[in-house]
Amino acid sequence: MIKRRPIEVFSLSFLDCLCCGFGAILLLFILSIGSGPHGVESEVDVPTLRAMQAQLTILEDDVANQTALLESAINSEQTSTERERIVSLIRELESKLIYLQQEFKSLQATLSTTEQAAASANRLIQSFKHEDLPPIGLPAEATHVAFVVDTSGSMRNQMTGQLHYSVVEQIRELLESLPEVRSIQFLDTSGNYMLSNRRNFWLPDSIGLRKQALQQILAYPIASASDPERGLRRAIQDLKPSLQAEDYMSIYVVGDDFRGSTQSLLIQLDRMNPRSMSTGKRPVSISAIGFPTLINPFQIGATQGNTRYANIMREIAEAHDGVLILKPSI
Repeated sequence: MIKRRPIEVFSLSFLDCLCCGFGAILLLFILSIGSGPHGVESEVDVPTLRAMQAQLTILEDDVANQTALLESAINSEQTSTERERIVSLIRELESKLIYLQQEFKSLQATLSTTEQAAASANRLIQSFKHEDLPPIGLPAEATHVAFVVDTSGSMRNQMTGQLHYSVVEQIRELLESLPEVRSIQFLDTSGNYMLSNRRNFWLPDSIGLRKQALQQILAYPIASASDPERGLRRAIQDLKPSLQAEDYMSIYVVGDDFRGSTQSLLIQLDRMNPRSMSTGKRPVSISAIGFPTLINPFQIGATQGNTRYANIMREIAEAHDGVLILKPSI
């Protein structure tokens, strides 16, 4: 009887086959992960992706529409006309710029020539010896000067009630223009002395006295008449007798209006200030300063009064070796 060898079910070959099978199944399982509907899900689901795709499509359509509108606007006739206008304006401005540059260069050259001429003239002036002289026509030899000032309402500042500052400033400028002045005095047109306690005599001229006198004149409270006859008569009668042989008196009438008798004033002044038979000169020169009448703080008026004042003072100044100064403003 043949003896058979026993069969081993769990042999080494069987274990090899079994391991290979499990490995194949595991490999297929790994490869199939995420490939089907039952695979691993991603972070964004399908509906969300579809909604985002729809929004993206809408935005792309909107961008396309806006681009088309912009291109249409750029190429439209109105935009083309505006562009042409801007280009034309730019060309015009460029042309003006070129013209202005040329004009600037021309003016610069002219200025250079003018500066050279001015420098040459300045050197020429400095090469000459000169001295400060009073304005042409003023009685520069006057040693005693009296002012007869109209202090009526038209010569005053309606806001403050004081005399206009330009009146006092004109008196100061005149005194500074006369180099020989030694004595001064101030009266109003009614014949009143304007400096208190200093009447009927000359005041020795000095810087301190001038400053004090001009301050008092600015605030002088009495309103005088617009007729210088009494002031002129008082000044000549009171101040002329005290003059020495080497002294020369000059009177300045300051006003803006005249309401007296012109013929009577001319006759009286000729009698009080006659010409010398030997020299042909009068002992007193009479000049005048005329201001425009100020009716109120904002209006210049009364031209008839200004005209009368200018006419009579011109005749008086011409007859008594003086000058007439007419100011353009007060």
